[in-house]
Amino acid sequence: MARLRFGVLGTLEVLVDGRPVQVPAGRRRAVLTCLLVHAGSAVTTDTLVEAAWGGEPPADPRAALQTVVSRLRALLGPEAVETVAVGYRLPVPPAEVDALLLEDLLTRARTADPGTALPLLERARRLWRGPPFGELGSSAPVLAAAARLEGMRHESAELHAAALLDLGDPAPAVPLLQELLAEEPYREHAVALLVRALYRLGRQAEALDLLERHRRRMADELGLDPSPELVDLQTRVLGHELEDGGQAGAPPERPPVVWLEGAAPLVGREDDLARLVGAVLEGPVTTLTGPGGVGKTRLAAEAVRVLPERSHLPVAVVELAGTDPGGVATAVAGALRLGRRTDDPAEDVVDVLTTMPHLLVVDDAEHLLAEVADLVGRVARRCRGTRVLVTSRRRLDLPTESVLPLAPLDTPSPGEKAPVDTSAAVRLFTDRVRRLRPAFGVDPTNGTAVAELCRRLDGLPLALELAASRTATAGLDEVLALLPADEASAPGGTADGLGLDRTVDWSYRLLEEEQRRLLARLSVFAGEFPPEAVRALTAYLDPGSDPGAALAELVETSLVASRVEGRGARLRLLGVVREYAAARLRGAGPDHEAAAHRAHAAWVAGECEQVADAWATEDGAVLRDRVEALVPDATAALRRTARPLGRDLGREDLVLALRLVAAVGRCLHWVPGPTLGGAMLEVAELGVTHLSPGDLSDDELAAAGGVGAGAMIAVEHGELDRARRLALAGRDLAGGADEPLACLVLGVEAMYRGDATASTHWFGRMGRTPELTGESHVSRALMALYADDLAAAREHVAVATAAAGAGSDAGRAFTLYAEGEVLARSDPAAATVRLREAAAEAGRIGAGQVSKVARLALLARLVRDGQTQEARSLGGALLRDLHRTGSWAQIWTMLRVLAELLADEGSSADAAFLLGAAERDPSAPPLMGEDVARHAELRQRLAEEVGPAVLQQVQAVAATTPRTQVVRRAMRLLP
Repeated sequence: MARLRFGVLGTLEVLVDGRPVQVPAGRRRAVLTCLLVHAGSAVTTDTLVEAAWGGEPPADPRAALQTVVSRLRALLGPEAVETVAVGYRLPVPPAEVDALLLEDLLTRARTADPGTALPLLERARRLWRGPPFGELGSSAPVLAAAARLEGMRHESAELHAAALLDLGDPAPAVPLLQELLAEEPYREHAVALLVRALYRLGRQAEALDLLERHRRRMADELGLDPSPELVDLQTRVLGHELEDGGQAGAPPERPPVVWLEGAAPLVGREDDLARLVGAVLEGPVTTLTGPGGVGKTRLAAEAVRVLPERSHLPVAVVELAGTDPGGVATAVAGALRLGRRTDDPAEDVVDVLTTMPHLLVVDDAEHLLAEVADLVGRVARRCRGTRVLVTSRRRLDLPTESVLPLAPLDTPSPGEKAPVDTSAAVRLFTDRVRRLRPAFGVDPTNGTAVAELCRRLDGLPLALELAASRTATAGLDEVLALLPADEASAPGGTADGLGLDRTVDWSYRLLEEEQRRLLARLSVFAGEFPPEAVRALTAYLDPGSDPGAALAELVETSLVASRVEGRGARLRLLGVVREYAAARLRGAGPDHEAAAHRAHAAWVAGECEQVADAWATEDGAVLRDRVEALVPDATAALRRTARPLGRDLGREDLVLALRLVAAVGRCLHWVPGPTLGGAMLEVAELGVTHLSPGDLSDDELAAAGGVGAGAMIAVEHGELDRARRLALAGRDLAGGADEPLACLVLGVEAMYRGDATASTHWFGRMGRTPELTGESHVSRALMALYADDLAAAREHVAVATAAAGAGSDAGRAFTLYAEGEVLARSDPAAATVRLREAAAEAGRIGAGQVSKVARLALLARLVRDGQTQEARSLGGALLRDLHRTGSWAQIWTMLRVLAELLADEGSSADAAFLLGAAERDPSAPPLMGEDVARHAELRQRLAEEVGPAVLQQVQAVAATTPRTQVVRRAMRLLP
């Protein structure tokens, strides 16, 4: 057969064995062009007739088309066009059609690092000789194909420029992007790349001029504002805040997206990965479907490594395994790190994703399919720019959904003559065996056995990994003997093999009794866990026993996954293994299951108490990481207490859960997400309804702090009545003593209500606990400041500063913030310095509340000092953060400050709108201290500038505008 090569990225080019061949104009060229549009695929007779004769087909279309095809074969070779059932096909390898080669290069470049992508994209650029299909682009199918190829050319140019920028070589990116923008002037990502390239070349003025010309073009021609990306970019160019770029050949560091860290390399899924990445980039919802154990989560995790760079979106991963019915929206809100913003977490998610698009990954959706479909459907309809990737055994059945079925890995066919080790299943099996037994290989002596094993396991990756672990220790023949072919017809198997459920069961049955018991118990862990947790669990259930050997065997057989972290290890159960192990635990009886859950809760509570005890002595960033690593297990333990299945809530379990909640609450200034926070609040309420004053022994009094910690969650949500009720109940459970968390909540609650006297009283009582001396004085300093008692405020700050040396890093950041607030009354420049320090330290250690109030105070200081550009840059980021976490008290305070800025800039109507919205919303905190007079003066200024009637009308409109719309309006006024 002659070697054929076709070029359509320009005028039609045909090579037969390297020799150019001219295809005459007319029907032969039309039919060939149509076949090339669908190269490699069958094209129906009707489609080809339409391409050759248009709307005037001959009397006998099939015979006439056969004549044209015969002449085409005479020109190109007898096997050039293949006859198929529905019509004809051009059986040409993708590498021999430049359009298919372009698509392949682009697909590979999308998922490659910049150094690998660059030569691929340079090769893709060299393929172009002119407009696709040249003068042949007249029919609708050809025009559509040409448009698609042009889109690929434009994307290729952007990827090419981005790779050059990543490799520290911006100069050649400039002409690439200028050429692209000459054709596509509204392509905003290309504008952003060109701005970055010019900036890195020291051509800041040109970058700013480009942004300004683009803004005018968008406004004049489309009536649109530039994208938020470009608005933010302009601010960073003006502030000289863009990165300088890496050195040539060294791409700049980017924070990695950590999901399934430490997983073994992906084998046999290269094409699936490329298709998945492309699908996510192209559509709003992509669902990766397939049976359990086929590798959906693993493939999605690999895609998440490259998608942020390609999509330019932040990533949020939601693992739904273990999520209760009704909890999907809350789980997604937690992954997005949202605070409780309204009573409907689904609307909170939609609202934030509308303002701040993300790449949202939802894993294990099948057991909550209707809930997931409802939420994802809302996101797809309303959150333009957001991309959603779902893994599920079943599709969501949404109109905007792109479904990618993931099949098992291909296995060698019986009697196949090709080398066995070319199949993906064999490659994966071999790779996993070699990780435990490096000398293992597939050769003529074992190839048939390996192929048979892979066929019996249906090519399912998880089943292959389990079998590989057993092969490494027992040998291939032993494993085959344990996988008799007649089990293929057993329940859980398939017509051709065992299936995953049977494979996990097979692995389980090969374990010794102690190993089986341990695997069932490990199902209580919700996330990763250290080996020490396994020892603690075992010590609680079987004092004196050592689980080391049993755990090692479970790791060795891949039933427990392990990765190295620092000097230790992190363990986890894959989802399908956890489900199986949990079923075995349930099968052991309710008493055994309850005991395992209690042992797990005791371990989590103990770990959280250790973190809380170290809160004042160890580095805040390390402690933050420790407590965040415990969140999945803390949440699971509290849920089991709040929603016991098939049994009454036991007193021992409730006290244990309250201890856990109290320990989390003692990690002051670390704010739990909505999922953990909701569980803490549920357990606190159970403490109030199931326990009475005097019920707790002296050894159990720490549990009273759990009710106080639940009250802290309520006050964070703005539920002041609920917070006060819980805090007072917590004091009663503590025997009327000054339980510190309850006192803290009562102080904050009174402050939010505007009762400075009561607030100061409760903050003072909190200080009777020695380790909270600094916190108490910081809070009282702020209250004194609001009362314009500067002398008292200074005294309290002095005491707090002295106590900070023995306090937590979060407490020191809080003290810096209070010191900045006090300094603002006498030394604004020093105050600005101190507030910057507070914000930086709070950000470093993840003290979310301190970070918010410190940045808010810094924003006010910048506005009042006339540093408007920096204020705008800080304000945009701060408002997005406050909106994400639902911090409405701080949002209204910020909008008041923003109104000051807008009034100073002459935007009186916008200022009046924001001020009116803040004044009318019931969740806005009352004005205190100097702010009372300041804002009375501001209102007077606005009335003089716009007129009292206009001011009244603007504020009336603001009062009836939903608060989320108020925030969006404010975001448009800021970078």
